Amino acid sequence: MKSPGRLPSLPALRAFEAAARLGNMAQAAAELFVTPGAISHQIKALEAQLGYPLFARDGRGVKLTVEGTRLAGVLNGALLSVAGEIEAIRRERERPRIVVTCLPSFAAKWLTPRLRDFIERHPDIELWLHSSKTREDLVAQGIDLAIRVGHGNYPGLYTQHFVEDEFLVVASPTLTGGLPQQPADLQGRVLLRSDNEPWRRWFDAAGLADWPEPTQGVVFNDSALLVQAATEGQGIALARRLLVEEEIASGKLLQLFPLTVPLDMPYWLVTTTPPPYRPALQLFIDWLWQQMRDSAR
Repeated sequence: MKSPGRLPSLPALRAFEAAARLGNMAQAAAELFVTPGAISHQIKALEAQLGYPLFARDGRGVKLTVEGTRLAGVLNGALLSVAGEIEAIRRERERPRIVVTCLPSFAAKWLTPRLRDFIERHPDIELWLHSSKTREDLVAQGIDLAIRVGHGNYPGLYTQHFVEDEFLVVASPTLTGGLPQQPADLQGRVLLRSDNEPWRRWFDAAGLADWPEPTQGVVFNDSALLVQAATEGQGIALARRLLVEEEIASGKLLQLFPLTVPLDMPYWLVTTTPPPYRPALQLFIDWLWQQMRDSAR
C-alpha cells in the first residue's frame, strides 16, 4: 500500500464534499449533523490550507470554482468507493457469497458433482456458478474466481497453476460391436469428437500417423455432451480425464488403452488480486485443492 502523503483535514474534506454535492451549506450541515457555521468554518480552513478558493461567494449564494469542481468530483468518487466497499463487507459478513466461472464441461462433469460436499461443510456461504465458454471480465462482472484452461498469461490478474489434464480413449462397456482391443481396431468405428479436441495427436502417439482426422458423425461443441454420448454407447470418445473420472469410477465408461496424450494447456485458478483472500473465497480455493488431491489419488 502506498502512502497518500500529507492530506488536508478529513472532516474538512467531508464537509466540502457534502456542500459541493448538495449546493447548500445548511443541507450539508444537516447531513453531517453539525451546524452551518461549522461547515462554513471547515471549508474556509480547507481553502486557507490549499491556497485557493473552492467556492465563489456572492450575495446570491455559493458556486464551485474550477478547482472546487475538480476536487469535488474526486472526493465524491473516493467516498462512494469507500461506502461501496463497506457495504460489500457488511453483506459478506452477513452472508458470504462467492462468484465462480469455468467452462460448461468442467462445471458439469467435475465441479458440480462435488459441490454438495462444499455446501454441507459451509452452509453459510452462497455460491454462484457461471459456466461460460467466453473469457469473462472478472472485475467488471464481479467474479471472484475463474477456473480457466490456457497458458496462464492473463494481464492484470493473479494466476495459480491448478492441474494438468490428459486425453484418453473411452467407451461404454455395452458398446455395440464390442470393445476394440488395440488402437488399430478403431478402424471403421464411430469416433466421437469435440470441435476443439481432435484425434490427430492421439493417432500420432498410437503409431497411426497415416490416419486422417474423423470426418463423419456428430461433432460436439461441449465436451460434457461428448462424455454423455459415449456413456450412452453412441461411439468411442477421446475425452479429458478430469471429465470422465466419475464415469470410469462407476463403470459407465472404460478406458480402452493405456495410451494417453497430455492436454496442451493446464487449468489455472485466476483471481483479480493475489492472496490474502477474503475468508469465504479462501475456504473455497482450499476446498478445490483438496478435491483435486483426492481426485488424483
